[in-house]
Amino acid sequence: MYINGIVMQSLKDNGYKGIDGSGFSPKIAENWYLNNMEGCERFEEYYDEHIGKTFYNTGVRSYVAACNDWNYIEDYIQESNKRKIPFRIILCETEISEPVMVIPPDMKRKFLGYDYAYATGDNYSAVYNEIPFVFSDFHLNHNGLFETEKEIREYIGQREIYEKTHPQYTLEAGDFIIFKLYEVMLDA
Repeated sequence: MYINGIVMQSLKDNGYKGIDGSGFSPKIAENWYLNNMEGCERFEEYYDEHIGKTFYNTGVRSYVAACNDWNYIEDYIQESNKRKIPFRIILCETEISEPVMVIPPDMKRKFLGYDYAYATGDNYSAVYNEIPFVFSDFHLNHNGLFETEKEIREYIGQREIYEKTHPQYTLEAGDFIIFKLYEVMLDA
């Protein structure tokens, strides 16, 4: 697996600590929340050019919408603190090779769990949106994520069977990938 980088999220306390988030509404947990706020044009421009990439502008099939630029992350943290916006810093690890981030060996991080979501865009999570309603037999950890890679692969297998035996569009379709997620602890 590759350490792809950081995703910033506004802090929400709904029990789920995965990658799911929307870039379109300030009323729900959003990834890179400053991109839609007045006076934050430089963040939106940077996001579009360096983070929110897709295979259309990178020439590769998949690209994780995570940031590997510490200067940008530090600016983002400063701007969030200045605006008094509580946030979380999520470190993403996937099987997708771009981008890659080298993390300092002393970085304090806490394992959150495994998610199954889109690599880009709003990082729509099948785990967050399907487990409670369609696959309620699966048990998630206290972060609303799978605790082990084995468990998430079992879920993916069941999800693939379900897709074949139910009408089209019953479940969200798309290029889902497995995320191994950590929360970066700044003050630890």
